[in-house]
Amino acid sequence: MRLRSVSIKRYKNLCDFSLDFKGEEFIDIFVGKNGSGKSNFLEALIEIFDHLYTFSAGKVGPGFNYSISWDIAGKQTELIWRDGQLSINGKTRKHIGNTTLPANIIVYYSGQNGTVSDLIRRYRESYRRTVRKANVADMPRFIGIGPDYKAMLLALMLMMPEETRARQFLCAKLGIEGTGGTTWLKLRRPGKGIVHQRDAFDPFDDGQLFWGVKGVARLFLDRLMECIVGDFTPGSLYARDTDTYRLEIDVTKFRETFADTSPDEVFCQFNALRALGMIEDVSIPVRLGANVEVTSRAFSDGQFQSIYLFAISELFKNRECLTLLDEPDSFLHPEWQYDFLNQVLQISEEAAKTNHFLMSSHSASTIAAKVQTRLRLFEMNGQTVAPTQKEKSEIIDSLSAGLISFTEQEAQLNIEQVVGASEKPVLFTEGVSDVAILEMAWKKLYPVRPRRFDLVQAFDCGFLRKLLRRQELYQNNVGRKFFGLFDFDAGYDEWAAIGNQQNRSLRDGLVCKHQAYDGYGILLPIPDGLSVRNQVWNPNTNSTYGGQSRLTIELLFKDVPGFEGFFTVDPKSPAGWYRFVGNKVRFAEETVPTLDSVHFECFRPLFEFVEQTIGAP
Repeated sequence: MRLRSVSIKRYKNLCDFSLDFKGEEFIDIFVGKNGSGKSNFLEALIEIFDHLYTFSAGKVGPGFNYSISWDIAGKQTELIWRDGQLSINGKTRKHIGNTTLPANIIVYYSGQNGTVSDLIRRYRESYRRTVRKANVADMPRFIGIGPDYKAMLLALMLMMPEETRARQFLCAKLGIEGTGGTTWLKLRRPGKGIVHQRDAFDPFDDGQLFWGVKGVARLFLDRLMECIVGDFTPGSLYARDTDTYRLEIDVTKFRETFADTSPDEVFCQFNALRALGMIEDVSIPVRLGANVEVTSRAFSDGQFQSIYLFAISELFKNRECLTLLDEPDSFLHPEWQYDFLNQVLQISEEAAKTNHFLMSSHSASTIAAKVQTRLRLFEMNGQTVAPTQKEKSEIIDSLSAGLISFTEQEAQLNIEQVVGASEKPVLFTEGVSDVAILEMAWKKLYPVRPRRFDLVQAFDCGFLRKLLRRQELYQNNVGRKFFGLFDFDAGYDEWAAIGNQQNRSLRDGLVCKHQAYDGYGILLPIPDGLSVRNQVWNPNTNSTYGGQSRLTIELLFKDVPGFEGFFTVDPKSPAGWYRFVGNKVRFAEETVPTLDSVHFECFRPLFEFVEQTIGAP
């Protein structure tokens, strides 16, 4: 699921508002001061999808004209609502029909936005009415995840198999070294309209068990009773003095019983109990450092708030969803705000393909993180809101009124601290994943030969170009040589600005040298037989496509047998060029190391050039 565009005629302070979503990023971040329209935009999206999910001819619309388009599984859909008339892909329609809509709209809200809270409360009440007698745990179209979901989400994540990556991340983040073998689920009597409210009932009567609740809730509770170890009777689970049931769920049995049930279905069934008001408490014992034992409820909202995204992405990775996060970094410690976006980038590849996250924030600490992402600043332009893309330093300065800064000088200081820790030559790359791939390539090609240069990531191609052209880099490191590896894409123009181009082939890696210092910009070496070489080389002009080329370091592995799933045709490329799909860091750190040395031969000319330029040891 990827949103492609949204236009809103007039909703609160959004007037003639338009936003495009280009590229394949799975998270878009909207920043701005309070009152700048960020939350209004998320509210408008909720209203739009509520209108589409419940659409029928003659039904009153959301109160404003809009247009919206998205891609789901490669199929693009555009809907326009104007003056009471709906059109889908250019055709006037009276019904939604078979139009592919997002499976769910997941809304995280911190509780500060009363409008969002009221909207979600309305959808919860509607779902509650439909689920009380249903025999199938249908997922509500709108799923509101607020702080009150903390205990349930945490228990669900910890009951997942231990090898689940999201579970491992959660334990590492919260300092959980182990969990108990039991999850305690405490149930209270549902409210009026769900079951009879008579005081006396027979808990031993199967028809009256769990106060006589019916439908999907009863079916799920019957399965949970299969997860109770030891002898028990239905009556022994019931406490008359508190009118509650207490289920001691064995985690191992739970995993076995629900092994054939997807995480989103398990969530849906717990959510059905919650919608009926039946869950009073759920907790699981956990062991922290120094063998300190607590229950899962001991964690603060702030501690768990930082991993809501991971829980949501894991639970709904099998569904085409749009997730709206209204200030999910609120109330976090500044250090955790700073690390928030790094956590987002670790979301599973499956979730990144199916779930598009839209996040609002006004935290300068979050935005200051050294993470590449797409940011838009919401600012008032007269009487309306204008979303604009600006440099990160400008955005941080705007959010913090100049109290927090993130400048290239500070980024440069970080680089200089790393460079200053060694006296070796340095090969800079555009990002963390590039460093991981090059480190592995050297180990595979030269298993017993020490590397005589350091590998350091320099954030992006623009920063890398500026870094290699800085006089201070060379003046503060007299006699050292510096190299920068650029992807063969838009980074070409940054590479070309380094200096004079040397005479080298595509296979060896094109090189530009600084005019005054030992600084070298190197483009990715492109092997002669690479199937995607045409994304760089134009045989009609016998030259490269320059800055229009599209070949990143991951595409050097395009022809590796079994790697087909990591690459797909870019739907926006008229020439049918390929692009990488998935988590680049995970690919570099977990998948690339499994390859034989032959698949790293493309990097040999790069390493030989660096070694020869450095000179004899």
